[in-house]
Amino acid sequence: MKACLILLLLAAVLPVSAQQLPVDAVKGDYIVGALQLPEAGVLELQSPDGQLLRRQAAPAGESEFRFVALQSGRYRAGLASPQSQGRVWLTEQRPLEAQLPEVAAPEAPLASPKLRALANELGAGTPAFWAAVQASGAPWIEPIPDHPQSWQVSFLWRGDASTRSVRLFWPVRQGDQERFARLPGTDVWHYSVRLPSGTRLAYQLAPDVPQLKGAGRQAQRRAILARVQADPLNLRRWAAGTPALGGFDNIQAEHSLLELPGAPPEPWLEPRAEVPRGRVEHLRFQSQQLGNERRLTVYLPAQKSAEALPLLLLFDEDAYVTRVPTTTILDNLIASGRIPPLMAVLVGNPTRESRSEELPCNPRFADMMAGELLPWLAARYPVTREAGRTVVAGSSYGGLASAWLALRHPERFGRVLSLSGSFWWAPARPPGFVAGGLDDAAEGEWLTRQYVAAPRSDVVFYLSPGLLERSAPSDGPGILETNRHLRDVLMARGQRVIYREFAGGHDYVNWRSELAEGLIALLGAP
Repeated sequence: MKACLILLLLAAVLPVSAQQLPVDAVKGDYIVGALQLPEAGVLELQSPDGQLLRRQAAPAGESEFRFVALQSGRYRAGLASPQSQGRVWLTEQRPLEAQLPEVAAPEAPLASPKLRALANELGAGTPAFWAAVQASGAPWIEPIPDHPQSWQVSFLWRGDASTRSVRLFWPVRQGDQERFARLPGTDVWHYSVRLPSGTRLAYQLAPDVPQLKGAGRQAQRRAILARVQADPLNLRRWAAGTPALGGFDNIQAEHSLLELPGAPPEPWLEPRAEVPRGRVEHLRFQSQQLGNERRLTVYLPAQKSAEALPLLLLFDEDAYVTRVPTTTILDNLIASGRIPPLMAVLVGNPTRESRSEELPCNPRFADMMAGELLPWLAARYPVTREAGRTVVAGSSYGGLASAWLALRHPERFGRVLSLSGSFWWAPARPPGFVAGGLDDAAEGEWLTRQYVAAPRSDVVFYLSPGLLERSAPSDGPGILETNRHLRDVLMARGQRVIYREFAGGHDYVNWRSELAEGLIALLGAP
């Protein structure tokens, strides 16, 4: 009762904001803050002894940050650049008394034959054991007898006397965040899973995630973001440049990279000295129809063209500027002759909240794209007006939006490039709604049903989900299943569909190369 009172009193006085925010915390406090920025920026978090704990990229608009105080003292959260405009404030500070005790993880023997042999030889959890693990790195990857297309992957964590749990945070929705088991009597925490050959994904580990009294499922899932970190035993890293807007990966932190044997090559991601670079412009677009403003990043090829340029419209500008090397991919594809010189427009979200309002099958947003943005671009750039040379593309909600635009305006958008499209989605309200969402009573796959009833068009589709994007058993059909269903519906209608599955999850690490493959398939020479 006393802890709850403390929490309520804190909530009443926390909304004090500034560009630099001191946070007096006691060890174990779970702290949530917010920041409001007119442009994308970076938040820095410092420990009481002045160490930089985190640099977190943040989109324009309002976003959150969270952390657990690992020592008592004054923490500082603030904008990295003194020139940045914006404010930072605290929204929740939950002491240990207002948290639930973590249920101890199960104890279990090692599933990995290789690790069992090492433990038998050196003693599990001994300095010699950990030295051997450190030398070879982790996770440990082993073939599975009689299953040549799969590998056993074993993640490891070295705990201490206070460790109560360790979780795997990765782009695979098998259920709740995967919990490690502890090898009895040791400091060895482990989690083993079977994955298909060719798997590539980014992941993080999180020890002792706060357990929140009275919190809903989403709030508890987000609590893991207070503790995520790269795997200290894996030297292969992927530095995610900025958060995706929405979902649970809205924290800038270093990720570890897992690649299994058979992972496909990624030839388009790195700059090449001999390849000329296209020109990049950053613009603001004001929509009269929607009454909002958004950032556009425009790419123009280095090569000159006598014809109007094909057009790529790509959603989630923030992520595709920094998490995905989009301009480098385009430079390399064009220089190699795999696609013609084109103009690309990366379309930003006005705010974090607007993403989930505009992208999921919003008719007003689709009409704005066709009736406002395309004419605005055509008046300023030498860009095509042909639907067959206009690609609309995106991942997750962006993939859903791409297919929706092509259904509502096939005369303007003739090519769809959908990466892990969220075709499970259904509106919580009747057509004509403004905000999107899925409630427990809504029937999923709304857009697929609209395609069943619509007349056939000349739109060509590239659909690419991940093999690891199956939903949890309690969640209904997932991204993999609903992409397969949409593929079948479109092909039964006589539409041209290029369909490709990759060995991975809901992850920008895979969407980088899949973007390139989709452009080659939709715009490349026959």
